[in-house]
Amino acid sequence: MILVNEEVLKDYLQHHWVGSTAGVALFRRVGRTHADPDAAAEVRDLAVDVAADRETLRGLMISVDVAPSTIGTVVARLAEALGRLKPNGRVLSRSPLTDVVELEALRLATAGRRAGFEVLRAAADDEPRLDPYALDRLLERADEHLRTLDRLHVSVSRQRLVADAGPHRPS
Repeated sequence: MILVNEEVLKDYLQHHWVGSTAGVALFRRVGRTHADPDAAAEVRDLAVDVAADRETLRGLMISVDVAPSTIGTVVARLAEALGRLKPNGRVLSRSPLTDVVELEALRLATAGRRAGFEVLRAAADDEPRLDPYALDRLLERADEHLRTLDRLHVSVSRQRLVADAGPHRPS
């Protein structure tokens, strides 16, 4: 029998807890503020799933006797809020690229979430306290989310680049 390194597992879960906290906040904010109403609605639907995945992560943490970090949760929320600051010179208004960059951030967050579930799924083969079936479902949902976000990213990016290119197009 292979023994799992408890300290590393607990640290890993804490890191993903902090990331999931920031991720839930990001999905919710983009779902509220995205300029494309259809994309915003899809992101709001994804936000519900992401929050549910975070609760599943909480359950996995409890199963290995790890309490979610309160300090980490606060830091993650602050980091997400600071992430709203943009170097584009538009403090009070949104750049047309904001919607594109936010979808890219959601894709990156989802890829990170998936990577975490992938590592935990591999560990579940040797750690009976980790539920392999729950992790399989989390991986499937992350894959679905990536496909949705890829589609939204291409669609919104094309709209912004083509629609906003008019007067700047070289002759």
